[in-house]
Amino acid sequence: MALIEDVIELLEREALTAREICYKLGLEPEREKEIYALMDKIAKIVRRKGKRLMMIPPRCKNCGFEFSKYKATKCPRCKGERIEPARFTIR
Repeated sequence: MALIEDVIELLEREALTAREICYKLGLEPEREKEIYALMDKIAKIVRRKGKRLMMIPPRCKNCGFEFSKYKATKCPRCKGERIEPARFTIR
């Protein structure tokens, strides 16, 4: 539960990617998947507090295509692989 509270505290201050969250909490980058898995639980917790977990969706750096899911690897429009990762914030 302490990890969830730490992530919530970070996201209340600024918009971050899962990798940036790992870095700021001193976690290995491999735990990025764990951060993504926590997002549904975090959304429910902050909703009870009257706040919302917001996602700035991933975006292709080549053509600007915005994805609807938080994890993307290849752009369907230009087939580029330069994807800016999703950012999360709490408001």
